[in-house]
Amino acid sequence: MTSNTEDKGDYPRQGTIMDNIDLLDPSIITDREASLHVTRWVRDNYVQERDHNVPRMNMFEHYKTHCIAHHLTPVNSATFGKLLRIVFPELKTRRLGVRGQSKYHYCGIRVRALNDKRDTSIEASTSDNIEDTRSTPYPLTTHHSYISASSSSTSRGDNIIGENISFPSFITPKVSYGYNYETDNIITSFTGHYERHCREILNFVSKGQIDQVHQCMGNFYENMPEQFKQLLRTVPDVTEAVWRWDSTLYDNIITGCLPTIATQISPDMVRMMKKYTRELKGYIDRYVGSYPPHFYQTKSDVARIFTAKFRRHIYLNSAAQAANALLVDDQQSTTMRNEWNKLDIDGLTDQSLWVCECETEDIRGLLKYDVNNLLLQQNGIEHWMCWLSRIVNKYLEKHNPATPNDTNHYISEAKQFILKWSFYTSLIMRQATLQNMESLTHFHTLSIFLDDYILYRVEESIAKINYAFIQQQSQSQPQESHIFTPPSSSSGSKYHEENSK
Repeated sequence: MTSNTEDKGDYPRQGTIMDNIDLLDPSIITDREASLHVTRWVRDNYVQERDHNVPRMNMFEHYKTHCIAHHLTPVNSATFGKLLRIVFPELKTRRLGVRGQSKYHYCGIRVRALNDKRDTSIEASTSDNIEDTRSTPYPLTTHHSYISASSSSTSRGDNIIGENISFPSFITPKVSYGYNYETDNIITSFTGHYERHCREILNFVSKGQIDQVHQCMGNFYENMPEQFKQLLRTVPDVTEAVWRWDSTLYDNIITGCLPTIATQISPDMVRMMKKYTRELKGYIDRYVGSYPPHFYQTKSDVARIFTAKFRRHIYLNSAAQAANALLVDDQQSTTMRNEWNKLDIDGLTDQSLWVCECETEDIRGLLKYDVNNLLLQQNGIEHWMCWLSRIVNKYLEKHNPATPNDTNHYISEAKQFILKWSFYTSLIMRQATLQNMESLTHFHTLSIFLDDYILYRVEESIAKINYAFIQQQSQSQPQESHIFTPPSSSSGSKYHEENSK
């Protein structure tokens, strides 16, 4: 008999489940196969972890719902409790909650998440004579347990986007005014449901199974328990949390597909993600349209921002790949550099002086030396992107706002920077056209990307400023602070939209 330790905790476990079942009183366990089924189900759906607890009644209802779905006869609650302690021998039972509303909880366990490691030795010990009855580990409700029939397929297929995406756990939102203990439990349960729903969508997208997203959303919203729907109707804080959670999901999708603007992506991925962004609004209209208007609007708004943001990334990526192909080609880059040196840079800066009011020497340094060196070294597009980022940071950091009231001035200066950049670009392309340069089309291709990337970097800088003020505001709610996504995320976009009205 061996001793093992659970992945997520420090609880010792003596022997295997098969060993311990043999030690039970035969009057307690009347059906060996049913007993093994219970222990297998518990192992598949729950893990040991300190400082976590599960309502006892909810867990038993979860098990009974699983049995009904698979046309099985459930064991009684007493037998279930005995078998549960075979799996988790250190399990404690405590009565938790305020006076008059307390309930018994199993302490030291939690619902298994999709990314939790499995104890293969235990699964092997229970595999004989037991049909695979694994169910999706959704959190619990006392009336319903709606389980995605398609969840098992998330484990099949190869990832076509990043395999090591870090998806954070969702934090139960703190409501802004008092609710009873039962409502708090429902909010906690909904948080777990929604996190698993988002993880499931991310899994489908990561494997290119876009059609499964449709089924996943349909199952989730069409079978949502009434107590969750009532929660969305009456607790605005939950809807606000959904905005942040959706932002986290969408930001992870974007990061997985395009870690950087210059990342090479396959045509199949582009087609797949275009299909997803094109159909996403239809999914939300179909399955969320009957929900409370504010919840539907929240889902629609964050999806709209995600769709626009991702399409923007795809467009930038396409432009970056086209420009990079020119820059790394010896012959084409040499021709571009030779013809660039024929431009009248001094005349160009003199012409723009009264319009842009820029530092003439700085502009000459950028155009005469920086661009020439980039072309001379035949650097890929990543080096050009770093160069542009330094230009944006150098200009805008002088106008960083000290308070939220200063953001309008910062945005105004950012707009001026874009206008000046566009003016210089137009002068350069005009001069190149008049000189009938052989590499005119090459410079045009490069300028398309550089203009768009400059605009993108400025938007990123604005989003970063917004994010900094969001973090300041969230200090009053520290438990939610880490949910906000990185700068230029969907949540940052919402802040900018609200403050620009």
